Amino acid sequence: MNKYIFKVAKFEIVRQLKKPAFWAATLLIPALIGGIYFISFISTQEVETNPTLDENTTVAITDEAGVLSAGAPFVINGDKEYGKEMVKNEEVDLYFYIPKDFLESKKVEFYHISEGLEIFNNDGNIIKGLLLQDVMKRTDEVDALVLMGGYEIIDNKMTKDGEEANALGKAIIPFFIGIVFFMFIALCGNRFLMTVVEEKENRISELILTSVSSRHLIVGKIIAMLVLGVVQILALVIPILIIVLINRENQMIGSIVSMIEVDPVSIIFSLLLFAVSAVFYAGTCTFVGSLVSTARDASSFIGPAIIMMVFPLYFMQMFMMEPNLIVQILTYFPFSAPVALMLRNGFGTISTVEYLIGILVVAISAVIMIRLAVSSFQKNAINFGMVKPRFLKKK
Repeated sequence: MNKYIFKVAKFEIVRQLKKPAFWAATLLIPALIGGIYFISFISTQEVETNPTLDENTTVAITDEAGVLSAGAPFVINGDKEYGKEMVKNEEVDLYFYIPKDFLESKKVEFYHISEGLEIFNNDGNIIKGLLLQDVMKRTDEVDALVLMGGYEIIDNKMTKDGEEANALGKAIIPFFIGIVFFMFIALCGNRFLMTVVEEKENRISELILTSVSSRHLIVGKIIAMLVLGVVQILALVIPILIIVLINRENQMIGSIVSMIEVDPVSIIFSLLLFAVSAVFYAGTCTFVGSLVSTARDASSFIGPAIIMMVFPLYFMQMFMMEPNLIVQILTYFPFSAPVALMLRNGFGTISTVEYLIGILVVAISAVIMIRLAVSSFQKNAINFGMVKPRFLKKK
């Protein structure tokens, strides 16, 4: 790396890392994720979604429909009014009433003393448990297993060659990298846009160019912004991975983790595409910033580039099938290529050769965009109004 580029990149990185605002913005989302997870964890510990009876809870049941077996626990001879009086006199904590028309109404009432505002009360699930236990006692083992759905259905997918297929497992990592790319753009897009606008807006760009060349300045700033973007992404992704690791015993998370199929080649290509796409986007934002004098103008002009980038998402269903002309165009058009390639890689509808060609297209486009940004900044650095792009010197 050129020493001047290194100095510019180092200066920008150190300057940003010293700002409390940078760390506040970087750690805000991880802090929110951690806070939500902590509150959710505490809530699941304190609130039982399927409450069970304990020795301190007294229950009474009026079974007018005769649903429960003879001798079932908690069944009383009194009617509904008698049961309500028992609750009122604090003889029981919960009273359940099964009406005669239970089969038609499909309703069971329950009464209890309310303590303050109760938005969620799951005590009614107790009667479901009691009824289920009673039915299980009267049903043979096979019927009970079928009724309870306590069996596992194993899905064995096969390819046309008779081998085990795991398309979803192969897609998890590429799609995760794609999601990280969107987070990267969301977190760092404004910084990329402001990388040269702030110098022009503060009218110090001409002073900077007396110390370093426009090429060194632009390339150094882009490298610095990419490094800072990686720091922000790591601050966001690492907590998510830690939460997944902590909850790996969770049935849903465990099933997803066990499904993941690690394909080193696919992962390397995905990371390579992520890198060149980030550079291309940074170059595009820098180029737009070199043409305008204020951040407001830059935000207006970068909008079309963002729309073109996410355009493949509107054709999501096409990317799941054999590629047609539209998919091919989006795959090799520089602005839509990053997302299109990520989708096709995730859905497994792209060959290795096509993927490499797509990555090469994005890489070449990134180099061209950075060269345009350098040339534009050099010609327009001292213009503080809306300018027309000038890349060549007048003779």
